[in-house]
Amino acid sequence: MLDKKPLRIEVATPDPMTVRLALSGDLDYGTVSELAALPLADDFRRLEIDLSGVSFIDSSGLAALIRLYHQAERADAVLRVVAVTPYLRNVLRMTALDRIFSLPPA
Repeated sequence: MLDKKPLRIEVATPDPMTVRLALSGDLDYGTVSELAALPLADDFRRLEIDLSGVSFIDSSGLAALIRLYHQAERADAVLRVVAVTPYLRNVLRMTALDRIFSLPPA
């Protein structure tokens, strides 16, 4: 049996227009509701996501990231992935999501 890691979400606001989410653990069917329930202010202009602590992601987790992207679009904000593991970079590439998410250089 796989060792499941709980999702942990840290929220920071380095400046009034930026919300930074640092995710760690598993982002999957069992944990995406935590991310979906996260209240975000309506007046942010940048949504930065640190995925360097995510050890596993499934299609539900990818869908949750896409929902965050659309939420940022509706708020007239930009979503940027500021940190990503090689595993997640590969997953985002294989699913062509690297085309919509701004990824940091490898």
